[in-house]
Amino acid sequence: MKRGRQCCNVSGIAAESRPIALDFTQIYWCLSIEQLDCFAETMPEGKAPHFPQQPVARQNDDGSLELECFLDASPQPDIKWFYDNKEVKQDSRFQFKLDSKGNDSYSAILQIKDLADSDAGGYRCAIVNPHGKGNANFNLKLTGFSSPTFVEKPQISSRDDGQVMVMEFRAKSILKPTFVWHKGDEIVAQSDRVNIVLREEANQIYYAALEIKEPTKEKDAGQFICTAKNDSGKLTATFTVKFEVPQGAPTFTRKPQILQVTSDSGDPAIVFDIGYQADRNPEVSFFSTNHLICFFFFKQISSFFRFSMFKQIPWNLLFKVMWINPKGKKMKESTRIRFFTSPDGPNNTFTAKLELKNYKAKDSGTYTCNIKNEAGEANVELTLNIEGPMDDGGDDGSEA
Repeated sequence: MKRGRQCCNVSGIAAESRPIALDFTQIYWCLSIEQLDCFAETMPEGKAPHFPQQPVARQNDDGSLELECFLDASPQPDIKWFYDNKEVKQDSRFQFKLDSKGNDSYSAILQIKDLADSDAGGYRCAIVNPHGKGNANFNLKLTGFSSPTFVEKPQISSRDDGQVMVMEFRAKSILKPTFVWHKGDEIVAQSDRVNIVLREEANQIYYAALEIKEPTKEKDAGQFICTAKNDSGKLTATFTVKFEVPQGAPTFTRKPQILQVTSDSGDPAIVFDIGYQADRNPEVSFFSTNHLICFFFFKQISSFFRFSMFKQIPWNLLFKVMWINPKGKKMKESTRIRFFTSPDGPNNTFTAKLELKNYKAKDSGTYTCNIKNEAGEANVELTLNIEGPMDDGGDDGSEA
């Protein structure tokens, strides 16, 4: 019997209606009236949807997630996606795609952008065509997908002609985050010199910055870390601060020393001994505060200088050395205080000394030696501790 639409006429008052099995592609219906017409309908060729392999879930480089199921079906099926048994509607976050692979094979994809922990749960891909239907199920477990992420990488810049150092970055966080700054093991706090900036911008983006006024190598060299944290996870921004000494600026060549000696006059004396190297035209000076140990820092005065002519300058005019006492005042020579500066070998190396005769407990404190030239300056602090009563002796005129 040929396939197609067929009809037969049956005489009689009544007839029993039942399927007539000619082959698996034909289904028959019979209608009973006074004259019975039997029609044979041919089902279109094709196949019901089925899944030849397991569905997969993967994360893309842009942070989005794709759920993909592979299927065979003919004709092309209709696809619907469900989340917790509710149909997912296509929008800016949820995108659908159905790709034909040839030979009645297809790939159905649900893409989820701006993934969050709240997107975890059960997903279902429902597929249907005239021959049948099928479902592919996903159980999605997510942790850490709502944690902050970088929008703008950490960077260090300066403003106000280098007077302010700025460490900054931008992060996106679906959940409201906290931001904490550290330098080493210490939490960085707001102060007159340090400004902590946090600003919420559009689209769940946060701007975080640490601004430091008049940065110095002594206080600010090292590693700063900002931790952005929410209930889902955390993000760490790391900044490494280095101070480059300009070419020709003074640098220290050895560890400073505090020596007990006998002066030329036979009096007991303390000598602060500093070794340094300085090109071109430095200056040297000494100050004081109240620290416990020796520190070093460098401050750039100018980025560079250009010279078209050079002039031979005596070594003792190449730099200026200044000493500052524990009261923070510039020192001058007196009967008790003497300054010495002398060459200390090749390559523009020198020694600077401060001699303090008949020292007393009141001389305790931190002394600063400042060495300066046109290319920059360098400072070193030395702390002197002398036991004894603090009220012996009067002012010796050592302060300017």
